[in-house]
Amino acid sequence: MQNKKFYIIFLVFLFFIFIYAVRYVEIPNANKTENQLSDGNFLEQAQMQRANIGIERGSGNYNKFDSIPDVAVDTDFVNVNMPVPLSGKSKNEIYKIRKSYVISSIFANTKYEPSERVFGQIVSGKPWISANVCAEPNTGLLGISGPSEESRFINNPTMLVAIEYPFIVRYNNDICTRSTSQLIPRKIAYTPSRKEITVVYYHLPFTTNNNSSFYTFNGLNAVDFGYKYAYIDNSKSSYVVDFINSSNLSNGVHEFQNFIHLGGSCGHSGGCNNGSPRQGFAEFKSNATKYNYENREIYIKLWKSRPNSPADKPDMVERIILRWS
Repeated sequence: MQNKKFYIIFLVFLFFIFIYAVRYVEIPNANKTENQLSDGNFLEQAQMQRANIGIERGSGNYNKFDSIPDVAVDTDFVNVNMPVPLSGKSKNEIYKIRKSYVISSIFANTKYEPSERVFGQIVSGKPWISANVCAEPNTGLLGISGPSEESRFINNPTMLVAIEYPFIVRYNNDICTRSTSQLIPRKIAYTPSRKEITVVYYHLPFTTNNNSSFYTFNGLNAVDFGYKYAYIDNSKSSYVVDFINSSNLSNGVHEFQNFIHLGGSCGHSGGCNNGSPRQGFAEFKSNATKYNYENREIYIKLWKSRPNSPADKPDMVERIILRWS
């Protein structure tokens, strides 16, 4: 009897030791820190950091995909970040902001440094053109207070190619009529198995079809991460972009040149940090009425090195979804 009682107590003791071990023994590499990441491709490194950066896995929750057709089960949703004020900040502060958003994107990598080609001409302490450029209608100058226009791209690095609304500030009786708020995507997603980024816009503020009121594709993030060569594949697009120029992204491969510098377009003394240059191959007019405001898609192929042909397999794809319902 005593031997039986001893064995029961011993087995209970072993049981509690086992529970303790399961709770407190770490699984190798499960909590590998960012500083232990090795050199390599940003996308490969990012796979190890996904669990800690707020990327929302969509698999098994398909109501989240209502804006994205033909979605894969390994698609992840990435936070869409709102513009922030940049006016008066130093170049070093801007770089810190950029790094903080990159570490929570699909390109997360502790080795990342902002490209000098893209960000190197930023001047410390200067104003930035506001996301609300209509802030100073009585002076004719572009607004420089509040959230900054270029921060839409800086804060959303996963959005390699964005739609921009440039060169169309109009004043009528001292009232500015430009709108940029709808150029902030509603959703951004990434599908690793396809190397495919999806950017969803709702109700773009298309206005007129003349050459003084147009949109452009902004590849600032694409240049920063090396995906600077682009081509729009109309065979996989349901929205055929109405480009202004005969040489454009839908009839040949073009290289994005986007960067940020100190320019005078804001009209303020000493200039403002803003995006440049104008790229004729990327400028387009509204085709919304042609499609009766139906939901449509633009399929963009991206490469790090210039491909031999637009038919070559891309290094990354971006699907831009234009939703009207």
